[in-house]
Amino acid sequence: MLRSGARGPVVRKAALAGAVGAGIIFFGLPALGALAPAPKTVSYVCVPTPSMEVPPSPDLSVTLGGPASATPSQAVTLSWSNSQSNDTNKQIKAVAEIPTTDRIVMIGELVITGPAANVTATVTATSTYTPPTKIVAGAPLPFPTISATVTPTVAGTLVAKAEKFTLQVVSAAAGGGGGVMYICTIGTAGANIAPAEASVTVTPAASSSSSPSPSPSPSATPSATPTPRHTKTVYETVTLGASPKPKKKGQVNTPDGGVSTGGGGEAGPDARVLILTGAGLMLAAAAGGLVLRTRRRAVRQ
Repeated sequence: MLRSGARGPVVRKAALAGAVGAGIIFFGLPALGALAPAPKTVSYVCVPTPSMEVPPSPDLSVTLGGPASATPSQAVTLSWSNSQSNDTNKQIKAVAEIPTTDRIVMIGELVITGPAANVTATVTATSTYTPPTKIVAGAPLPFPTISATVTPTVAGTLVAKAEKFTLQVVSAAAGGGGGVMYICTIGTAGANIAPAEASVTVTPAASSSSSPSPSPSPSATPSATPTPRHTKTVYETVTLGASPKPKKKGQVNTPDGGVSTGGGGEAGPDARVLILTGAGLMLAAAAGGLVLRTRRRAVRQ
């Protein structure tokens, strides 16, 4: 047995599962049904060949489907299927037995309006059905499903209508001929005289977002070239071996150019004076050192 603490989660899970199931039943299934085109009952009047005493006037359940939307230049495939009613008086029946070697051919005409204004065209498509088992005389004839392709070129609303069709039994025994042919058009009286329709919205394809063009890389600004300064060139003329300047009285002449000779008089004091001065300083330093040494010995004694 479940404890009282464990019963709460179980009850909540059961309630959640019930809510999800109810949502699927009440909301999900109707949404799925809306995706498929709804069949429509249409009353036809058929003219048989060879003629019959009572030509059939079937009430057909017609389904015309196609995509909900498309883009210009995109192929749109439309599917047209018919099924007979349960009213035996409103059926097309086989007048004779149809073996599996025979074929049932349907040629349907779809009237296309739009998407451009005031544009109407008729598209003819053919489909063939080979019965897997023989069809006995008096049984309702099966209808092959027709597929037609149209290609809108402009934006707008494309409307297709399933209108006239031809149904024929092709006999293999007759070499592909024979059989009964029915030319059927929508009736002009009664409640079910509007054809089945399919509407396709044609819209321009979404343009792909263009990638932004890369911004040009900034070019380096050339640095200003400094203006060259003007160089002033001075030319100086030097004359070698020129005649010496006139000397004054008591002045030693120093010739210009070459190695100067006889310049002792102008070079300052004689070098011997410097040598003798240095020697005198050395002797004075030596004498001072002896005096200091003698005093240190006297202090020690």
